[in-house]
Amino acid sequence: MKILEQLLSDNILTTEEVSSIKSFEENKPMSVHWELRSILYLGVLLLISGLGILVYMNLDTIGHQAIIAAIAIACGYCFYYGFNHKVPFTYLETKQISPVFDYVVLLGCLLLGVLLGYLQYQYSVFGMHYGLATIIPTIIYFISAYLFDHKGILSLGITGLAAWAGISASPLQLMSENNFNELSIILSGIAVGLLLAGFSRYIEIKGIKEHFSFTYNNFAINILFVATLAALFNERWKVISFLFLAGICFYYIRYAIEKKSFLFLLLSILYGYIGLTYSFFSILINMADDFSIILGMFFILASCAGVILFFIYYKRILKIKK
Repeated sequence: MKILEQLLSDNILTTEEVSSIKSFEENKPMSVHWELRSILYLGVLLLISGLGILVYMNLDTIGHQAIIAAIAIACGYCFYYGFNHKVPFTYLETKQISPVFDYVVLLGCLLLGVLLGYLQYQYSVFGMHYGLATIIPTIIYFISAYLFDHKGILSLGITGLAAWAGISASPLQLMSENNFNELSIILSGIAVGLLLAGFSRYIEIKGIKEHFSFTYNNFAINILFVATLAALFNERWKVISFLFLAGICFYYIRYAIEKKSFLFLLLSILYGYIGLTYSFFSILINMADDFSIILGMFFILASCAGVILFFIYYKRILKIKK
């Protein structure tokens, strides 16, 4: 309001114009769109958590069959609601008419995961085929994500795909030892990351739900970099791992420039810096002389300067005018 008073005193605005602006600012509606969405998502998560606690504390009283029936009915209703209220399928991004649609179908998919997990835990309906218990809901999640145009369900599907790949690669070690440094797990992670990145590029070229591309690449970039860094840290093929890491950095830096995405640029620089620092200091440790110490200090100073320059010039890198 001080600005308006200054403009009034400078005769830039008239008294009527100032009064009109003040009235508009005081009475304009305030958007609570994101606040309501956050509350609804939180409500879905709290409902799932509350149901889990309720079942756990009253398992002997309620009975397994009653619990399974209740979850199945709730899950079935959510999918029934989704199929009856969704807009017709299209390759483009769609906006659902009902404001609660996204949350109901997300709840249905979460309940489906709970139901299948409960059946496997209590009755071992899939036996020792843990991969089968994971891939079935994963397939349903992917189908539901495209039918309902839902990025949250797509994230569930990608998570299930990654879990299935890890279980299929090393089921016994994963269940008993939680050893995520095994080569089979690393290769599975790289394979899943390449699959997601490749499929993301495919849907962009074909124009099939292009807005899903960010979700695919968000998972792909993290899975690829983490798996490749694990290979660089733990496996013998240091040079191959480093070159593969450099290739991923090059691809996603170009992708970030293409999409003008600061997130993908930042992740590429961050993961690439971790791999470069590890490789550089591994070489210096093998040298073990005074010159290596000087090089290490120079690298630290140069990297600090590089971080400062990155945040100063990142808009130029992304070719963002403002």
